[in-house]
Amino acid sequence: MRTLTLKISDDYFDRFVAFVDMLPKKAVKIAEDKKSQEIETLQNNLKEAFEDVKAGRVKSIRTIK
Repeated sequence: MRTLTLKISDDYFDRFVAFVDMLPKKAVKIAEDKKSQEIETLQNNLKEAFEDVKAGRVKSIRTIK
């Protein structure tokens, strides 16, 4: 199996994914890069942290340098 990296315009991304989904599952695999998953996790953690602060569930905030 070979790897190919594509940069697809947002307008065509859904169509491209639909096309890839039509191909045999053993022939094509869609893999997300690790960095995008880490970024999403950090964004979710920050969102939850801000919600905790607004709701008063946090007593102190540490500054990380």
